[in-house]
Amino acid sequence: MGDPDSPTVSVSLSGPTDIPAVLNRAGIDHVSVHDRRILAIYQTAIFNVTTEPDSVSAAHSLEIECWEDPIPSRADGKSSQEILQDFANVFDWG
Repeated sequence: MGDPDSPTVSVSLSGPTDIPAVLNRAGIDHVSVHDRRILAIYQTAIFNVTTEPDSVSAAHSLEIECWEDPIPSRADGKSSQEILQDFANVFDWG
């Protein structure tokens, strides 16, 4: 996990956003690691979500890294980058 070649995306949010609340509304499983980091499971992929310098309860931006690719049979033919982008799009609805 944490491969330097892992797909990564940065997301700017329109205002302070409660990341756990967004994930809960979207039905995405997640675990809070500390006040600036969450691990989320989306389509069997594991994403590391960090919110430096803000806390996950009032984030203005996110850095999302694919730590573990989805199980191929559950990826619906999508690449890790496509699934990462699908996950990042959840925050547009936040």
